[in-house]
Formats: sequence, structure tokens, C-alpha cells
Amino acid sequence: VHGRCICHHNTEGLSCERCKDFYNDAPWRPAEGTQDNACKRCNCNGHSGRCHFDMAVYQASGGVSGGVCEDCQDNTMGQHCDQCKRFFYHDPLKVISDPQACLPCNCDPEGTLHNGICESRTDPALGMVAGRCPCKENVEGVRCDKCRANYYGLSGSDPLGCQPCNCDPSGSLPFSVCDPATGECLCQQFATGRRCEKCI
Repeated sequence: VHGRCICHHNTEGLSCERCKDFYNDAPWRPAEGTQDNACKRCNCNGHSGRCHFDMAVYQASGGVSGGVCEDCQDNTMGQHCDQCKRFFYHDPLKVISDPQACLPCNCDPEGTLHNGICESRTDPALGMVAGRCPCKENVEGVRCDKCRANYYGLSGSDPLGCQPCNCDPSGSLPFSVCDPATGECLCQQFATGRRCEKCI
């Protein structure tokens, strides 16, 4: 009556010339014959209610999906809020649409490569295990918080994490390891020094 169109197919506007908010997964196109070319709802896995259309993303997907989710919540990120943010990993027991799907990494930043970022997902082909901490070369432990045997002084500024004990084999006890904090070696009866390198 007032010249205003009644919109269908998830469109809006005076002439139904654009897609409704959150229906931007495909470009707006007028209906053609029996093809309604309805605007497609964005897939944000329940972590966002906002998205925008990106033609480059749409073309790269082969015309499947061009909706890019905005302001992903629950520690998610990505085009569809389908990945966990840095310093979080995807709980393998939960689907990505679960609000608790992304859990915080529990790595010691001192002994972990990349300042405490854990492996974000489980992928047997890439040898990845969700939540696993990648330790520096001379560090071990689930959290990368301990020096390996015969290494000491865990430090974030050390690219290898810990430094070798270098106990003198002549003065230290056989198979001895040094103190993981101080680096002091366990000496034989008449030997002394940090590395057991001197006689008493």
C-alpha cells in the first residue's frame, strides 16, 4: 500500500536489496526463475552474532562461504569462530560450538617455546596434541617447567631453557647430576668446587 516491499529470503531494505544482518555468507543476488538465491546465514558456531561478507574469502572458498564472523567470543577466532585463540587449545572432548571448547594453555613461559603457547588442536597427521607444551631443547615436564638431567637454571631468556652442569667426571660422583637450581655438582670425598674440579 505504501510502496514498501515485503521481504523474503533473509533480505531487507526498501526494495529488499540487501541481506539481513547475520545473513552475509553469500552475496545478495536477485531471484532468478525458480532459484530464490536466498541470503545464507553466517556460521559462527554460536560464538558471535555479527558477520560481514568478504568477496575475496567467498572466491577463495570456491563460492561456498564468504561470511566472516566478527568479535568472536569464548576465546575463539577465525572466519567461523572455529579456532581457539593464542594461548588456548581446543578440548578434544568438546565440539567447537561448545562455549567451553577452548581451554587455557598451562605451560611454563620460561621453559616453553613461543612464550607459553601450547598446541592448539589434536592433529595426528601433524603430530599435534591439543594442550601439549613444546619445550625448549634442555627442558622437560608436561608444563616445560623442569631442566633435563644434567642441566640447571631454567630461564626464559635462555633460548635452550637450561644450561649444562659440566660436572668434572674426575671429581664428581659417577652418574651424578647437578642441583637443577644452582648447578652445583655432587662431589667425591676429597673433591670440591662448583663442578668438583678441585681437590680439597
